Amino acid sequence: MSALRALVLSWSLAASGCAAVDGVPIESTPEVTPEEVRVDGGAPELAMAPPRDLTPVATDASAEVASEADTPVPTAPDALSDTPEATTASGIDATETGIDATEETTADVPPQPLGTFASPLLLGALPATVAGNTTTAPGGDAAAYTPCAPKINEGGPEVVYALSVPGDGVVTATVDDVTGDAVDVDVHLLTAPAANACIARGNVTAQASLPAGPAWVVVDTWVDAGGVPHDGSYVLTVSWKAKAPPGDPTNCAQSPIQCTEADLPLVNAVPVEPAGAPGCPAGMAHIEAFCIDRYEASLVLVGADGVAAPWSPYAHPTAAAGTLRAVSAPGQVPQGYISQTEAKAACVAAKKRLCTDAEWLRACQGPQKTTYPYGAVVMPKTCNDSRVCHPAVQFFETGQSWIWSKLGHPCLNQLPAGLAATGSYPACVSAEGVFDLMGNLHEWTADPNGTFRGGFYVDTKINGAGCLYVTTAHATSHWDYSTGFRCCADVAP
Repeated sequence: MSALRALVLSWSLAASGCAAVDGVPIESTPEVTPEEVRVDGGAPELAMAPPRDLTPVATDASAEVASEADTPVPTAPDALSDTPEATTASGIDATETGIDATEETTADVPPQPLGTFASPLLLGALPATVAGNTTTAPGGDAAAYTPCAPKINEGGPEVVYALSVPGDGVVTATVDDVTGDAVDVDVHLLTAPAANACIARGNVTAQASLPAGPAWVVVDTWVDAGGVPHDGSYVLTVSWKAKAPPGDPTNCAQSPIQCTEADLPLVNAVPVEPAGAPGCPAGMAHIEAFCIDRYEASLVLVGADGVAAPWSPYAHPTAAAGTLRAVSAPGQVPQGYISQTEAKAACVAAKKRLCTDAEWLRACQGPQKTTYPYGAVVMPKTCNDSRVCHPAVQFFETGQSWIWSKLGHPCLNQLPAGLAATGSYPACVSAEGVFDLMGNLHEWTADPNGTFRGGFYVDTKINGAGCLYVTTAHATSHWDYSTGFRCCADVAP
């Protein structure tokens, strides 16, 4: 018995309370679709349909996916077959279970319908393509998927698939989506057979990096504001690409990493901020009449109980389920993907405020008003400001104009030789001990017209040299991979 089949069967048994022999449910193979019929106009009874081959259709880039009329539909039945010749989607013969499939099953044990969280349909070797129909699915156990899309109503019927990821890599699940038809089904990737184990979701495509082992794909039905489910037929394709070692960060034509929008690693712990200068909060330097964070800000997520938890610096803050508080500490990946509005709120949560434009400039130039935080003359590679490849061009492997609408992609700041942890460039420091004011991330100031300063890890020249680098082209609601911040505060009396 395959490891995936054994794992799926163990979940099914736990959910249904079925008896088992040698780890196999006593009801026979779950690969035959029953059809509901009415006898003499009375209550519906179950009549068994002939066995259907659920073996996924191998994908071929040169061939079109078979039409729904010609493709086997892995519908989710309400009873199980006792036909010994039926096979699972992974090609496991019923006789391999060691149970005589012709024997009577225990009458007291209700069979589990296929295509549910308790008894998913099994996908075989990847890539695989199967057709299905949520209209004939056994039920709608999941109303929403957390943390992927907790506010989207997906309470319509769903079909659940289990698969075995052959090795560390990227899994991509895609459902066809015909514009203008009445069907609206969405696809989800899960790490366990439960809606709260969702790691990626999409209207058409869900993609995530997964380790070797079991995973689940769910095709679920969207329910509109009027309570109408948009169920119907679909074609699902699931593929896998092995994880490759990091590539050359100087090869601008090829991405050196495999990464998806679902990849939001918690690379920062909850830090202990170093003591502040006299009169200043923790993590801050004292400059004339104000305090400023020594390091670019990262975030922690504070729950209702006041306890702080890690937050991914690659995640846009609007996704937070709690209060995001700014922290200033060395060795942290600073927060990109943030607007001025969100930066202000994070500073306020830390009992600080966003720096004024004048405060930021004074901190960068120092008492001598130098062009660079470290002095009057540029010193190449002293700060993180000279990445060879633009991250969007390299990650998307093209210079076409559409990439500029994708600057919020979380993988851009995960490329090697890009965004650096705070304090990684020890010589990139002002006379008063403030780090990374030049390069690494643009830093929002409190200018109501929308200003960020200092340049970032690709450029500190185009809009001015060093401390004089200033960008004023964006509204305060703008955010992308390059926008960060640090906080200021008044000096305590």
